[in-house]
Amino acid sequence: MAKAPIPDGLPPRTLFLELTSHCNMHCAFCPSDVLRRPKGHLPDETARRFLGELRALGIKAPVLLNVLGEPLLNKRVFAYLDLLEEAGHPVTLITNMTLLADPSVRAEILRHDNVTLALSLQTATRRSYEMRGYPKMPFKKFFGLIFDVVEDKFRLGSGTRLEIHVATNYVLAHDRTVQADGGLDLWRNFPDEKAERHFIGRLLQRLERLAAAMEKKHAPAFARERERTAAIYKDHIGTRIAVNRAMLPPDFHRLKDDVFWGYMALPNVFLIFKSLELWTRAPAFLKAALPPGKFVYVEERQEPRTCLMAESFGLLANGDFVLCCLDYEGEMKIGSIGEMTVEEALTSTKRAAVRADAMTEAVCRRCKGNVFIFDTGPLAGDAQAVDKFGRGWWDFEPSLHGVGGRWTKGEAWSYVYARIPARRLRVSFFSPFEEGAPLRLAISAFDEGREDFSRAETFSLPSSPGKVHEFEAAFDFAPGRLCRVEIASPTFVPDEKLHPGDNRTLGLAVFAIVLRR
Repeated sequence: MAKAPIPDGLPPRTLFLELTSHCNMHCAFCPSDVLRRPKGHLPDETARRFLGELRALGIKAPVLLNVLGEPLLNKRVFAYLDLLEEAGHPVTLITNMTLLADPSVRAEILRHDNVTLALSLQTATRRSYEMRGYPKMPFKKFFGLIFDVVEDKFRLGSGTRLEIHVATNYVLAHDRTVQADGGLDLWRNFPDEKAERHFIGRLLQRLERLAAAMEKKHAPAFARERERTAAIYKDHIGTRIAVNRAMLPPDFHRLKDDVFWGYMALPNVFLIFKSLELWTRAPAFLKAALPPGKFVYVEERQEPRTCLMAESFGLLANGDFVLCCLDYEGEMKIGSIGEMTVEEALTSTKRAAVRADAMTEAVCRRCKGNVFIFDTGPLAGDAQAVDKFGRGWWDFEPSLHGVGGRWTKGEAWSYVYARIPARRLRVSFFSPFEEGAPLRLAISAFDEGREDFSRAETFSLPSSPGKVHEFEAAFDFAPGRLCRVEIASPTFVPDEKLHPGDNRTLGLAVFAIVLRR
């Protein structure tokens, strides 16, 4: 007898099922090569138990057959696709495409109307393809697999949704939670914007020619799929979906998928630009991804926060239950399928706690935190600016008090990697508070062994309302040390009459923080 469904609110929004943690590529933007947990395929008995328990609970959430790894390396993947279709799950399978060179593999996947097959083209140029670390297949053949899959879709009359994923660096380059000396220029697909737009124009032309060829060559199947998808996406065509160039919004390749779903170049065939953001903010991955001569520090978010990803639920290839596809190491695992049922995991106090406040977990605090990437080479001169701003700051205001600066939110943290032998720190700030207000400056050095800042030296800052202060504190900023500068003060909210609409909570106006020899 089937069990009763679990209580409202507890069924997951999305399910992740990692069929394997092995991959035949070595993509520079993926943490697969720094994975600490042992790699392996999900045992068949475990996969079937997981799917069976979901079915008994009446859960039919969408399933993503990925965390890490190439799912087509698991030879039982086709049996699982059958089981998932029978159980009524929409399925997404993201593949690096290499195993789609086998026509029989393509045919097995294209049997399924409930499947979205995401073709991870990503590195869309011959040069950027080198980031995939896969010498067994030349780029021309790799790129051509897209057209082979599309051809098979219409030749076989398949209802499978196809997505062609191309990488863009736009979001990463504008990520305000990542502050890097010299900017962050990783995993660039195109050398510049002109080259990117040229590629997009050529790809759109190729897809238009492909659409014309498929409509002519496989007319009945093409017409059926066009009619079917017009009904499926009728509420989104012209807004979230474009079906011709005229519908494409400006800079569509820079829009995230919560705004624009993609360009449906052929019926149920989408071109989607996926931002190559930081897959993970784990220091081990960042150190491996960055060039030599960099120092990385991740400031974890401390303020409570809920996260939609915590509404998901997944199973890693080793049998661990996890709540997020970004938790590829299983750091916040709920338990193992060998120790507890799916229902017990879904109703566990651990899952409830993470759903209430994801910041109880370190992997989530890193994910929503700030990343600082410092150059480490020595600097000439007698001064070094402190220009990495962590928690507790409002945005920079160019006209603040006529010189430019930023307000604190009461407590604020800044970071500097010392590149000169400095002995002093100078802070230039404005205080709106009365004489004697408790204003504090604390300076501490990072202890790499303990992975924290300890032994802070604390200083009292002067306060005279309406006056700009220049305060110097003595501290040993030896070259090669990461140091944190903390500023604390009371707070106020701007006068509504003088600053209508400004409801920010403000502390001190800070104009400059500088190390000096």
